[in-house]
Amino acid sequence: MDNPIEAPVFKPKSERSLPFRGKEIATADLADGKGYVSLRSLCDAFGLDPRAQRKRLARQQGYFAPYTATILLSTPGGAQPALCLMASAVPLFLTGVELERVLDPEARDLLTTFLDEAHTVLAEHFGISERGELNFLRESVARMVAGQEAFEEQLAKKVEAELAELRKSHEEKVDQIRGAFGDLRKQVTRIEAVAGPKVRLTPEQLGQLRQAVAALGTLMQEQGIAKPYPAIYMDITRLSGVSRSEDIRQEDFQMVVDFLEGQIRALTRKSQPPSQPS
Repeated sequence: MDNPIEAPVFKPKSERSLPFRGKEIATADLADGKGYVSLRSLCDAFGLDPRAQRKRLARQQGYFAPYTATILLSTPGGAQPALCLMASAVPLFLTGVELERVLDPEARDLLTTFLDEAHTVLAEHFGISERGELNFLRESVARMVAGQEAFEEQLAKKVEAELAELRKSHEEKVDQIRGAFGDLRKQVTRIEAVAGPKVRLTPEQLGQLRQAVAALGTLMQEQGIAKPYPAIYMDITRLSGVSRSEDIRQEDFQMVVDFLEGQIRALTRKSQPPSQPS
């Protein structure tokens, strides 16, 4: 029976800790420029059960798989692998939390407010907000009483009064929602902002890299290794701390080339026959 393939563990380019509600959210940047958040620290900040949320992510791998990574994070006991979530996926992850399972009343109120905010933002984006629905209702009522001018005037005044009262009652709640999660938006923005664009290899450098890989692969095949190329690419991506060779940065290019050339020199010496005495 084949052994399961283990998920790769990435070494972060940098780490930082963001304060939130008296807790610390651990974040990390990978060499490919993407920012991630520690799932455990995020759950701790919102009063969630880390084990239950890991299971939820496992069930939803069909969507969240591209947005998760296992990263070595610093701890008092040394670097430890931690499941992390891409910063841009944090809001969507929070909308999937089951409120009934959150025992901490403060955390439950906070998540409820966040869900209300997400509801409002999405409705406004797609043009199906409460204001739009009330305008539709108002137009429907107006069409029904088009032939009764006096009644229409009274109805219009009533609808206007109800709308004004509804807006007034909702203004305070909307302000509270926006205020409560204004800080969360800032935190998410800061997390996303730490991943700036990185300078990657030029086409000429990629060509040089492929030539070196091809030369090394040929020598390894001559030594009896049937399929050497996956192992070569795994070595250089681990060496440069990225998931694909196309993401190698220019600052790591010479290090990777030196590594390949060193392997080529070692195999070349090994394949040369010993010199005969004269």
